[in-house]
Amino acid sequence: MSLSIQPNKQQALKLGQQLALLAMPPKKRTRLLKQLGRIERTKARKRIRSQQTVEGAKFAPRKDGRKKKILKKMGKTLEPYVIDANRLELKHKAALTGRIAALHQLGGSEKMTSGRMGKIHGKPDYDEPASRTQSKALVAAGYKVRKAKGKGFRRASLREISARLSQGQAGLILRKLRGKTSRNSWDIEVDARPFLGDTPANVQNELVKLMEQARG
Repeated sequence: MSLSIQPNKQQALKLGQQLALLAMPPKKRTRLLKQLGRIERTKARKRIRSQQTVEGAKFAPRKDGRKKKILKKMGKTLEPYVIDANRLELKHKAALTGRIAALHQLGGSEKMTSGRMGKIHGKPDYDEPASRTQSKALVAAGYKVRKAKGKGFRRASLREISARLSQGQAGLILRKLRGKTSRNSWDIEVDARPFLGDTPANVQNELVKLMEQARG
């Protein structure tokens, strides 16, 4: 998110307020804009906690059906930056985190590779027992084991899968059940979940309050 304070008719502040802000010494104006940035950061963090967009709508759910909160860590690394004492930017310290946040903010698609997945999540130990996530995915995909008595097969339990299969085996079986082949790269579609930003009226009110406090 960024806020430019050059006077124009689309800007949040009225012309007189714009000129009063521009008339401030650069250091004072920088402090004021940083204060505004911290206020907007608090709002962004609150939206992430409540899983709501700037307009108050619920975040689009995860495509895999998991209920875990989305963008949970994105608010922690947000920092306000003031450029040339006349522009506020609220952004992430790490470029990669910023790209991920922007993708969720605007929506779109991103190309993922197996190498990048390893950097983000760590390289899996294929000899370790199947993870709970893998076990749940296998059950959902219809994985079955032979019955101990009689003929036929039955649905496997999560504990059985973890005891029987390694992570490598579980991954291979899951791909076969889903009819998928191993890929080195694939596209991930991401829904827009705008959590950064504010209305011009809200920005105007916050800036006016800060200007009055600075004047006092």
